[in-house]
Amino acid sequence: MAYVSIYRKYRPSGFQGIVGQDHIVRVLSNQIKMDTIGHAYLLTGTRGTGKTSVAKIFAKAVNCTDTYHGSPCGNCETCKALADPSNLDVIEIDAASNNGVDEIRELRESVKYPPVYSRFKVYIIDEVHMLSMGAFNALLKTLEEPPKHVIFILATTEVHKLPQTIMSRCLRFDFRLVPTAQIASRIKYIFDDMSVKYTDDAVLQIAEAGDGSVRDALSVADMCVSYGEGSVSYDTVLEVLGASNPNSIIDIIECVLAGDIGTAFEIVESVSNYGKSMSLLARDITRMFRNLYIAINAKSPYATLNIPRELAVRLIKLFTYSSDRILQCIEIMSGVEASMRYSSMPRVLVETALAKCSDSRSNVDLNGVIVRLKALEDMIANGGIVAKPVGSEQVIDLEKPRIKREFSKSACCGFLIKTTRNMKKYALYAELSDLGADKFSCVDGVIYIKPTTEIASRNLNNIDYYTLLKQLVIDEFAGVEDLVITVPVVAISVADDIAEVKKLFAQDSKFLQIIEN
Repeated sequence: MAYVSIYRKYRPSGFQGIVGQDHIVRVLSNQIKMDTIGHAYLLTGTRGTGKTSVAKIFAKAVNCTDTYHGSPCGNCETCKALADPSNLDVIEIDAASNNGVDEIRELRESVKYPPVYSRFKVYIIDEVHMLSMGAFNALLKTLEEPPKHVIFILATTEVHKLPQTIMSRCLRFDFRLVPTAQIASRIKYIFDDMSVKYTDDAVLQIAEAGDGSVRDALSVADMCVSYGEGSVSYDTVLEVLGASNPNSIIDIIECVLAGDIGTAFEIVESVSNYGKSMSLLARDITRMFRNLYIAINAKSPYATLNIPRELAVRLIKLFTYSSDRILQCIEIMSGVEASMRYSSMPRVLVETALAKCSDSRSNVDLNGVIVRLKALEDMIANGGIVAKPVGSEQVIDLEKPRIKREFSKSACCGFLIKTTRNMKKYALYAELSDLGADKFSCVDGVIYIKPTTEIASRNLNNIDYYTLLKQLVIDEFAGVEDLVITVPVVAISVADDIAEVKKLFAQDSKFLQIIEN
């Protein structure tokens, strides 16, 4: 007899064998017990989570004459008839290869015929999202009001591709990713039944490789059994997966966090010489940084981490590093795998990312700044940075003359405008901005500023402003000893004054005659 893969051989025959989907099993079991069975069901979720298994179990359970807690008994005449692949009462359709309008029209014609052995005729349409829009439209009316003896079960991994008109006519069940612990428990049950020798760490690593998919995990388990010739060890699983030794990964992380990037590169070199994929190496390093972050923040690290205990012990020894630092490393390494798709030098990407993780100063983003500030705070708190004793600080020689520049009109004007603006002396800045360079001059060590209006002169001669300006020019320009802000000379016109007086006494003719004489 041909070999049957583990996931097919151990496909559940009842709801009690479904792993990690208790919320769905409970609803379907209760519907069978209470005889409130719907006419159309939509099963959606990621691959390997039990959609097809649930569909097949439910198809048998609705027709079983002696159900046990909602599951088919497997012993009645109906269950035996439905176990025959040639039966006509449970029909499985692959929508990927039967996605046209003609196939759906044939289905519409076949639903008219009653079941042969059973109470219900069940149509299981797998990967239903592959149907064309015309096929969906052809199925629509039949799906909404099928004959009383027909049940539709639609299964898909991409529910977003289904029309809303189809989804609204079905009872929808979303399958969740299966927890690692439950997958591991199922694998142990299968290995015990197959008389396969195994270690707990090996089973845990297989379950972790499934990423929530029972079928993926069982496929890995199948390969491990063949590779280990009936015995599955932790090293066997690593060899089958092509993964790096976790101890080597932790060695890399320890070197990176300690700033010993040279040793980290040497370990990467040794891993590369064994032919390990750089993509898998980056993924393993990212996952181990994630385990370290969980170990630092979890209340019970040993119970939370799905890794061997000796690895968890090594990670716990790295508690001295801050969570912010570890989180930054996770973000850096997470971007490596995506970048590898477009790079011909994956090893360079891995080494560059490790260098960034090793030296937080190379990261100029906000997270990098936060990490450096946190490290500085920790150094101050732990006494790593101590204030210098009084008298040890650098002494500034106030007697040493400052190097000054030569005076020029434009230099003086620009210097005062820029300096007053930086000092936020906005009123003084506004007055100086109205002056041009031609209003500045220097004669015998005295700088002259010549405002054009009396108001500007009065403002600049304000004691506070004048004192500030004088100090600025003396400190900035060589040979300057004083500052003079001139007052503009206003020419006096007697004729204009007489005209103004005449306006004031325009009604007094005698006074005007005296002025004219």
